[in-house]
Amino acid sequence: MNKNLYSKSKTAVIWDLSGAFVRQFAGLFITILLARLLGPLEFGIIAFALVFIHISEVFLDAGFTSGLVQQKHTKDIAFSSIFYVNLTVSLVLSLIILASSGWIATLSKQPRIEEILNWLAIIPPIAALGKVQDAILTKKLDFKSLTIRNIVATLVGGVLGVIAAYSGFGVNSLVIQQISMTSTATFMLWYATKWRPKLEYSNFEVKRLFSYSSYVFFDRLLRQVANKIDTIFVGIVFSPIVLGYYSRAATLTTQVQTYTTNSLSRVMFPMLSQLQDDEEKFKETYFKVFNIVTGLMIFLVAPLYFLSQFVVILLLGDQWQPTVILFQILVLAALTSPQVNIMGRAIMAKGYSKLKFTTGLLQRVFKLSPIAVGLFYGIEEFATAMVISSLLAFLALSKIYENKLGINFWVQIKNFLVPNLFFIIFIILHYYFQDVINQWLFAGFFLLLQTLYIILIRHDSYLFVKNNFNKILKTRKLR
Repeated sequence: MNKNLYSKSKTAVIWDLSGAFVRQFAGLFITILLARLLGPLEFGIIAFALVFIHISEVFLDAGFTSGLVQQKHTKDIAFSSIFYVNLTVSLVLSLIILASSGWIATLSKQPRIEEILNWLAIIPPIAALGKVQDAILTKKLDFKSLTIRNIVATLVGGVLGVIAAYSGFGVNSLVIQQISMTSTATFMLWYATKWRPKLEYSNFEVKRLFSYSSYVFFDRLLRQVANKIDTIFVGIVFSPIVLGYYSRAATLTTQVQTYTTNSLSRVMFPMLSQLQDDEEKFKETYFKVFNIVTGLMIFLVAPLYFLSQFVVILLLGDQWQPTVILFQILVLAALTSPQVNIMGRAIMAKGYSKLKFTTGLLQRVFKLSPIAVGLFYGIEEFATAMVISSLLAFLALSKIYENKLGINFWVQIKNFLVPNLFFIIFIILHYYFQDVINQWLFAGFFLLLQTLYIILIRHDSYLFVKNNFNKILKTRKLR
């Protein structure tokens, strides 16, 4: 990796990681306020409605922005062409959402969802206006601008949502939050880039990008549907209130993943795309990111698992007690989902979009399997099955991608298990002795042993933190 790329990539990771921390902290604080002002029913309604908005976003982009990032040399006319394609598709999507909102409300047995979807239908066109700008900044590894955009959008949307909730707007306050957040994000993207669409269009450039992006699109579509199938299933089979409990647990789990997964994997795609022809550097970089994410994720997941009762009730309030056990189960999925994400980014950087799509079908099968468990048992068993399906997907993809990435399956499994060894042991101990031990002392003892362990084995996650901490100290001394 040349020094310039390495420096830009490292700066991008730091900006995105620090931005993720600030954004998630702000988002968590806003969620706490909203959870105390609103109830499980309101969160269940908005969670069900947003499923269809999130799925529409896949059609909105159709994988074109990934194609723009993956290409080493992209003509300006290609950017303009994709801009107009995205905008046109977004308007069609809005009309489809408006036309189907009544049917979706009937499906969920919640009449209010029709009104909610009619308002949320304006989100796709707003988001479409900033897709190309997002791709340009990503391609340039300008994660500073992207990070600032995300933080400002989160704060603006959150503040307006809280004010609306406090003023008695109920579930509509969550609608206001979503619309204002998307609008702010798009405005910030236009502000951060000098590029503006020109009155030009090339069908050739669109077709050329679609040869790569088509598989990205279908893979993202299936992944998004699979990722949201649990929300649809819980909302239909159980109730909006149960969905409210489940969605809060799932959201908290997602926020945990964002601290490490999103930052490193977002930077990883453009970085590895530039290293796709250098097998040795590609493999070295992949393993380093894999190990860092694996090691750091334990320090986030373990305390939350052991202290889930205190975390949920302290943050959300007593009315969210049923969320505790669901969060404790679902948070374990955060141990393998980052690795699956990273493998996907790596295979995409190599240009194997067709293989990514094909293996995506297998992932969808794993995601659908918990439904049978949920139908015959209950919501807790369904959540457990979701975690098991994530583990199986990780194992299967590690084996399938072995040759294409030049990474030995057993070496990868070893790299995953080694830092997780103590956590697995402590999970077993916690299961049998949780009623007779102090949870805070148990979690603290684990963190102490885990820290000593990764220092002893000189794990990449420890070296990553150590090196960056030392550089911060040196910078301060120079000042």
